[in-house]
Amino acid sequence: MPRSDKKTKQEILETATRLFAEKGLENVNVEDVVKELGVTRGAFYHYFKSREELISGVMYKSFNDNNPFVLANRQKELNALEKLRFVFKLDLTPRLDMSDSLRAEMKKLSDSPVVFKNEMLTQVNVVAPYVEKLLIEGNTDGSISVKYPKQTAQVISMLIASWLSPFTFQVSYKEYSDKVSFLEQLGQVLGVPFMDKEMKELLEEIGKHEFEKE
Repeated sequence: MPRSDKKTKQEILETATRLFAEKGLENVNVEDVVKELGVTRGAFYHYFKSREELISGVMYKSFNDNNPFVLANRQKELNALEKLRFVFKLDLTPRLDMSDSLRAEMKKLSDSPVVFKNEMLTQVNVVAPYVEKLLIEGNTDGSISVKYPKQTAQVISMLIASWLSPFTFQVSYKEYSDKVSFLEQLGQVLGVPFMDKEMKELLEEIGKHEFEKE
């Protein structure tokens, strides 16, 4: 393999992350990444099978680099339930500022089986364990009462990330609003009322950006 091809997966991810930030996700392709980094397409495909797989890798890296659970745990004055709400709001708020072109790109990516599968795996294997720790902490401090922390964490993580996502399921505003209310009720039934008034209003506002009211 030529010397220029001896770039690590991490270097490709870092280059792609920077280009996505500078030009926008929708304006960067594989050729842009390999040209910027100075490697062949063969070297790129040694690590990533497709642009969609690269995007999934960048999203995973972004989560690790800007882990909201780490920030939440620094809020010593918050109990576990408040930390969980803090994380969800921190994660959801950027959706309000997405450009129309980025929204279109995200909707297109949501149709990719590769992206969808990787998103589900990330939620179950990466995000849910952090949620589980907060649920266990909440059982201890009294702010949460769940019998099955691991399973509850996985369900909540997947529902918010994908089932409620306007990119994955394009429904009417009324149906989206009903989903929000259902999640609010589900949290109460599960013993983890993660959706307070502020979070519900945030989700409703996101819905207004994404769906046409009936």
